[in-house]
Amino acid sequence: MKKRLLALLLTGAVLTSLAACGGNDANAGGDDQNASQGSSDGTFTASGQTLNVGVQSNIISIPTVYAEEKGYFDELGLDVNLIMFPNGSPENEGLAAEQLDVASNGLASVYSMASGLCDWIAESDSGSVTVNVYVRPDSPVLQHKGEIDGKPDMYGSADSLKGLTVLGPTSTMEQWVAASYFSQFGLTAGADYEYLNMDRAAAAQAILTGEGDVFVATDVDYCNMMEDNGMVAVADCLEATDTEFLNGFLARKDILENRYGDVVLFLRGMYKAAEELQADPDLRNEFALKFYSENGKPADADDVKAETEIRPFIVPDDLTADDYYLGSGTLQVGNFFASIGTIEEDQVQFIEEAINVGPVQDALGITVKAATLE
Repeated sequence: MKKRLLALLLTGAVLTSLAACGGNDANAGGDDQNASQGSSDGTFTASGQTLNVGVQSNIISIPTVYAEEKGYFDELGLDVNLIMFPNGSPENEGLAAEQLDVASNGLASVYSMASGLCDWIAESDSGSVTVNVYVRPDSPVLQHKGEIDGKPDMYGSADSLKGLTVLGPTSTMEQWVAASYFSQFGLTAGADYEYLNMDRAAAAQAILTGEGDVFVATDVDYCNMMEDNGMVAVADCLEATDTEFLNGFLARKDILENRYGDVVLFLRGMYKAAEELQADPDLRNEFALKFYSENGKPADADDVKAETEIRPFIVPDDLTADDYYLGSGTLQVGNFFASIGTIEEDQVQFIEEAINVGPVQDALGITVKAATLE
C-alpha cells in the first residue's frame, strides 16, 4: 500500500430500510474523452494518472488490497494509490474534497449518491449478514421478546428501549441498523434515545467498560468480542431492518466522465482478486488475518475463518444471477431515508440514477441489471 491517511469523522444522520426494486440495464457505459477511452473492440487502456482509492480495515476492502499487493492493477497498466480510512463517513469527505477518485464503502455511500457526487459501480460483499444488535445481560430489553409481528426471536419493547444510549459511528451500517431497530418500536433518535458518535473500536471498548447501553456489531470479530464479554444479541440485521445491504464501490462522476477506462480496469483487477480469494479459503484466511493485524482490526484466526464461511465475496457469476440487481440495498435505504426526512424526497431519484452498471459490465464483459424504484 503506497499511502495511508486517517481522515476525520464526518458527523451526520442515518436510519432504516424499505422499498421494492426492479431492474434494468441503464447507465451502460462512460463518456470518456482521454487516454482511458475504450476502443471499438471493447479494450481499455489506463490514463497514466494515479487512481486514488479509499479502503477500510474490514472485509469491504480485502479484494482491493489483495489486488494491489499481487500487482494486478500494475498488470493492467493502472497506477493505484490506496488510502486507508476508519469507516465510510470520512471516505465521503475524501470523495467530496477530490482526495479520492473511487472508494470501497458501505451504507455511507447513500449520502454521496444522494448528493449527486458519485455513482455506485460495483458490489463486494454482504454488509448485513454478520450484523447484530447487543445489550448487556442485565438489560431490561431482554425481558421483552416477540413483540413485533413476524419476529418471534427479536427482543425489545418501547418502554425498555426508551432513554437508552447507542454507541457507534454515524452515517454507517451501525447507525442505520440501530435506528431501524428502535423505529420498529416507534422510537426516534434524539427524542426517545441517544445515538452517541464514536469510532467503531472506541465504541466497542466503551460499551464493555460500562458506557452506553446498546452496540451494533457489524462483523464477526466484533460479534465475538461482544459475546465473549457476556453481551447478548437482541436482533440481527434482517430482523432490525427487513433488508440485506451489499457493500460496494463509489466512483466520482467526474472521474467516470474523464477517466472511465481507469475505473473499468480497477474493477477488472479487483474482481480478479475477489475470485481468487473466494476460490481458496485458506489463502483468503491468511491474507485477511495479515491485513487486519497490520491495520489495527481486532481479529484472530477463528474470527477470520468464521467470516470466510458466512460472508462470501461477490464474484462475477453472482452479478449475472436472475435475482441480482446492482444497488438494490442502497436504493432501499435511500428510499427509507427520504421517508423520514434524512434526505430530501427528490434525492431518491439521484440515488437511482447513480446506480451505474456500465463500468462492471465493461470490466467483465457481462450484463448486469440495475435496481430501480419501479
